[in-house]
Amino acid sequence: MKRMILALLMALPIFTYSKNTEKVYLAEFNVLANSDTTITLTATEMGCKTDAKMVEIALYRKSGVKKVVIDGDNITVTFNSKKITAAQIISVIENTGTCEDPNAKVHKVKSKS
Repeated sequence: MKRMILALLMALPIFTYSKNTEKVYLAEFNVLANSDTTITLTATEMGCKTDAKMVEIALYRKSGVKKVVIDGDNITVTFNSKKITAAQIISVIENTGTCEDPNAKVHKVKSKS
C-alpha cells in the first residue's frame, strides 16, 4: 500500500508558485480577452429603417459580432477579430437585401476607419 501511494505521489506533477508566472498568465488572458475591434463603414442604398434593421439582424447573426450601430449610411460594428474579420462583415452587409427586394444585393460598402 505504501508503495502504491508513493508511486502515485511521484507521478503527480509538481507545481511551484511564482508571482512572475502569475503575471505571465494574466498578460496572456488580457491579450485573449481584448481582441475586440471596432470599424466604421459607409453603405449605399440604406433607404429606410427596415433596410438598416435587416443589415443589423444579419450582422448580429454572425458569431463574434458584439455591437452594431447604424446611423443613416454609417455602420459601426464592434466585433471579436478572432471569430470574424472585417472582410466577412463587409460581405454580410453587401449580401443583405432591402425591404423592397430581399434578394437584391445593392449595398456597397466603403471603410471609414
